[in-house]
Amino acid sequence: MVGVGAMGRRHCRVLRSLGDRFELMGGYDLRDDAEVPEGVARLASEDEAVALADVVVVATPIEAHASVVARALEAGRSVLVEKPLCRTAAEANALVAAAAMGTPASRLFVSHTERFNPVVRALARLLRGDRVRQMEFRRIGFSKPSGTGALVNLGVHDIDLGAYLGGGDVSLRAATGGVSGGSSAGGEDYAHLLFSTSAGAVGHLYVDRTATTKQRVLEVSTERWFYEGDLLAQRLARTSRGERGDRNGERNQAAKTARTDVPLLLDEPLLVQAIALADALDGGPIREIATGTDGARAVHIAERAAAQCARTPEAAKPEAFGRP
Repeated sequence: MVGVGAMGRRHCRVLRSLGDRFELMGGYDLRDDAEVPEGVARLASEDEAVALADVVVVATPIEAHASVVARALEAGRSVLVEKPLCRTAAEANALVAAAAMGTPASRLFVSHTERFNPVVRALARLLRGDRVRQMEFRRIGFSKPSGTGALVNLGVHDIDLGAYLGGGDVSLRAATGGVSGGSSAGGEDYAHLLFSTSAGAVGHLYVDRTATTKQRVLEVSTERWFYEGDLLAQRLARTSRGERGDRNGERNQAAKTARTDVPLLLDEPLLVQAIALADALDGGPIREIATGTDGARAVHIAERAAAQCARTPEAAKPEAFGRP
């Protein structure tokens, strides 16, 4: 483990709970005063961490991702790095190329844990065979300064979900945003992003890292169903959109069914992701876990959207229109 801050300690806890799949060799942090979790060996350097490992988990500040991951890949290690993969698309693309040119045992994965949220896991299963038409994401709530704007730091979660749930690569259509009064974090504090996928879905994302309330919600429409998910409360509901007709082409206008809750398996996302990582590294198929290519694409879209926000007049926050 390289980086033993809040996320690093969570990874340590999860990995230690999976003793049949992983052996946690130790933890290293650039900060001398960083507390290594109890029972985890404190390593003296990043070089020692890489030398001891088959897999390096990187949970450093974002600005250190590119250098730490590059050195681990160069040493032939597989890597799981916290999102976003890197600060910039150029850095992310370089890491994907390094992983492709590395040894067969060197694999790059990104910790897009929202894929493992119980809501998203159930939704991904229900969407199989049903074409997604429209998606709406809303991610708001205070976030500590990270050296990047809200889109690269937070919006990459939902950009990745747009591709994962919508079926196909995401293309940016438009973006606008702004900076909240008194903010000095750098980059946009809030933004609207319009996108489409290569499978024909369209979507909208609103992200705001200065909001006093906290929301992580999504809405997905298909030909047959309308889904509403709360990723914080871990609730998913769906409503039928009505049947379209029979084989003779006659249109039957079925009444909407009542809104029903979808049963969820409430497994911890970080734990399920770690199991998916072990399965992939043991030769199993890559299903839910995000690859380096997935992470790089999310950073690329977020970076382009952030550049549009910087060029266009600031958009009003939804609150200005009376929305919660």
